[in-house]
Amino acid sequence: MNVITISREFGSGGRELGKRLAEALGYAYYDREILEKLAEQTELDAGYLERVLEHGVADQTYPIHIGRTFAAIPAFANHSTSLLACQTQIIRQLAQKGNCVIVGRNANVILSEARPLRIFVYGDMKARIARCRSRAPEGEKLTDQQYEKNIRQVDKYRARIHNMLCDYDWGDVRGYDLCVNTTSIAVKDAVAPLAEYAGIWFAGREKKPE
Repeated sequence: MNVITISREFGSGGRELGKRLAEALGYAYYDREILEKLAEQTELDAGYLERVLEHGVADQTYPIHIGRTFAAIPAFANHSTSLLACQTQIIRQLAQKGNCVIVGRNANVILSEARPLRIFVYGDMKARIARCRSRAPEGEKLTDQQYEKNIRQVDKYRARIHNMLCDYDWGDVRGYDLCVNTTSIAVKDAVAPLAEYAGIWFAGREKKPE
């Protein structure tokens, strides 16, 4: 079983890279699919779960349930630790199905026993702001300073959750097998060499010590 995990700075293009790489390799791709399965299990809204688990926001004004009164909402609705535990179980179940690429959600740590190829995607702030602006909803008017603030906030939360799970910092090169800087490249142009690298890496992993 070959598993590739994509950890990424917000706005670096890691999600696009993961999806394109999965397509190139013929692997299953898991990203929002994890949130959707978590939503099914908890009967909570996927948008709410994304805000809690990816952005650290538990906004009571946001619709958090599916077809329930507020009195019947599960007790763990606002406890990210319980939600993270459920998400961890889902990630492990999906990884056992076969070759796959998993984006985010600390899969690199959760699946460490499976010896995944752990990729970290990053970029300069200017490039990340430009990518966020190019993909913003129509009518969104944010300054560079506002984009940077949002980017840093998401990265800070990702780092905090990651650092709760292991003894090396989020983004520390010692925790990854390959780091990819997307500042000066189009994500699609990085896919072919990464797919080739993945093949070499997995072949080397399976070699028995001489």
